[in-house]
Amino acid sequence: MKNEFETYLESRFRLNTIRGIIGENKLYKLWCEKENVQIEKVTYNDILAYINYCKEKGNRKRTISSKLNCIKYYYDYLKSKQVIQINPATDIRLKNIEKSPLHAAIKYEELETLYQDYPTSGILQKRNKCILGLLIYQGLNTSELNKLEIKDVKLEEGKIYIPSTAKSNSRILKLESHQIIQLQNYILTIRPILLSMTEKKTDQLLISTGKTGIKKPHNIFSAVKGLLEYVRKMEPKIKDAKQIRASVINHWLKQYNIRQVQYMIGHKYVSSTERYNTNKLESLQEQIEKLHPMK
Repeated sequence: MKNEFETYLESRFRLNTIRGIIGENKLYKLWCEKENVQIEKVTYNDILAYINYCKEKGNRKRTISSKLNCIKYYYDYLKSKQVIQINPATDIRLKNIEKSPLHAAIKYEELETLYQDYPTSGILQKRNKCILGLLIYQGLNTSELNKLEIKDVKLEEGKIYIPSTAKSNSRILKLESHQIIQLQNYILTIRPILLSMTEKKTDQLLISTGKTGIKKPHNIFSAVKGLLEYVRKMEPKIKDAKQIRASVINHWLKQYNIRQVQYMIGHKYVSSTERYNTNKLESLQEQIEKLHPMK
């Protein structure tokens, strides 16, 4: 039987991620019990002690950072329930963690062509084209797609509000004109059909086809997975939603300053955006080619 913490996580993460977070917090709670630390009264120094314990166990920095994030989610939950006022793990960050390699960027023109060529003959394809548009034109990740509600789409203003998630900030972004037409058709025609088919009652914008019950939260992750499987048949270079997002960030960095892109993509830290800044490298390469003595 699910506890309240698992229910809290359902609207934010995929099932496998939730299992990982729950598992890491079980290990953390066992450590707290062993050290006679009250988990709801834990201090900054207590968490540092747990980090040192993990180091002594031979965990690498990346693993410990992942464990720390799982603990942060638990304290975010306790804060949302007003059990605690401050998340004691918020300001703890490990330094010198090797970043995972970025996905190879796809040319933005290719992404736009992919969107234009995506078929809309069926109900699910019409929904999926809306999802694809949000991936390509707003650079959303799957957690953000899952949190979108009807009220977030401002068709008359041509804008969309993106709610915050555990890893991203909220923001308001412009909708492309062709997106507005697709979203309007989806909201007025397709979404009601999906709600009726699945017997769901929810304010969430994007409706999956699985029957989860009227009151139980549902997620859109399976729909995104199906969409990407179809997209890969159209364009084999597409790996996943993260690659599309990386390509969008790379495209934006060529048009806007880094702070604007940080806002648009929802990064909490500008350093996250800077990782995608290949403009300097491209500029340097152009200068080398112009000034090379063999030219």
